[in-house]
Amino acid sequence: MIEHTYIEFLGLELADPLTFISDILMAVFCAYFGHKLFHNFTSKYAKLTAFFFFFLGFSAFLGGTAHLLDLYLGKNPHLIAWTMQGVSILSFQLASLKLLESAKIKFILSALIFAFFGIFISQILTVQHFDVVKVNSIVGLIGFVSIIHIYKYIQERDFVYIKIPLAIALFAGPAMIHSFDIYFNKWIDQNVISHLLLLPCYYLLYSSIRQVAITKMKTQPIPQSVPLEEK
Repeated sequence: MIEHTYIEFLGLELADPLTFISDILMAVFCAYFGHKLFHNFTSKYAKLTAFFFFFLGFSAFLGGTAHLLDLYLGKNPHLIAWTMQGVSILSFQLASLKLLESAKIKFILSALIFAFFGIFISQILTVQHFDVVKVNSIVGLIGFVSIIHIYKYIQERDFVYIKIPLAIALFAGPAMIHSFDIYFNKWIDQNVISHLLLLPCYYLLYSSIRQVAITKMKTQPIPQSVPLEEK
């Protein structure tokens, strides 16, 4: 891993400015996708996936700012940003439950989700390493969200559901670049490269979620008007 780069601005020593810019780009993308999902659809699936993007964007903004001001803010802002990323994964998991019909299965899976989230928070506070976030994201997105959407595809044979795990699979590329410290130079490091590659991944995931939300909207029963009682 290469060393941090610093620039001086208004008397401040700012760390890795290009990483901060790429984080802000991710935050803007996520905020836009979350806004579209929240305001264009009424289903709980769409609302919760909107919060997935909102919290993910907030995490990117806070993490980028904490990284830029690392010499002054210390570790705590990073821990908050990592926690917000965990909340975003939790939101997507809860959204996926809305695709299931069995109340008993949803209750059991909800308990497992919140139990694992509790473990995630405890690990963030004790281990204080980004690997905890990586493990939580892998378990949440691949081990839970993807499996539920695959199950829904098998159940309904609608290809729209399989697009979610396919979009999530694309995140492996940026994740490997970050994990193996693949960089171009000291300015364009593994953080910048992985962040930029995440942008099209976020778009494809948003597009897939939007299609699932449209499918759910089409399958929702039309409420029947209650006839007035005859006098």
